[in-house]
Amino acid sequence: MRHLKSTKKLGMRTSHRNATLANLAMSVFDKERVITTVAKAKVARSLVERLITFAKRGGLHAVRIAAETVTDKDILHKLFSDIAPSYKTREGGYTRILKLGERWGDNAQTCIFELTGRNSEEIARLRKKKRKAPGAEPVPAEAGKEKEAPAEPAPEKKEEKAAETKEAKKEKKTAPKRKKKTDKKAGDSADHKKKSK
Repeated sequence: MRHLKSTKKLGMRTSHRNATLANLAMSVFDKERVITTVAKAKVARSLVERLITFAKRGGLHAVRIAAETVTDKDILHKLFSDIAPSYKTREGGYTRILKLGERWGDNAQTCIFELTGRNSEEIARLRKKKRKAPGAEPVPAEAGKEKEAPAEPAPEKKEEKAAETKEAKKEKKTAPKRKKKTDKKAGDSADHKKKSK
């Protein structure tokens, strides 16, 4: 019985699971946003948040503990010099899981696994620049919500598309038709009965 064993196995052996989670954590630190399955994201969340907490603590011991999981030196440097200081005032909750839906191939639940609050200052700065752009009139908030009709393609593009569709139809007509396969099994059994008599 698995009483008080909270480890999610994810259908992997221990070494495979540890390597997968370490790689996922490094990808999150490197790209700051990763698409993965919900199950992997939930398991990796505790590892990522623990590593960020160690990085916030700082010191040689914390670096060595984080280096056991984050084996890439550039990503480790980014964790301690860029990511951890940005969460200095935050007490946990460094990651976010946004569910996307099912994956096409195996119907697995997918999600976006990302660091929260990253680049929010840059986004705010860009919004301010757009508002204060010289010569531009301020746009009311309601105007952005209206749906605009898609612009019609240029007449040249319409002609090109029409020509392409005509060519595709001609190729379809000239393609040889496949013969239907006959049911050989039924015929084989009847022939076999005649030969055996």
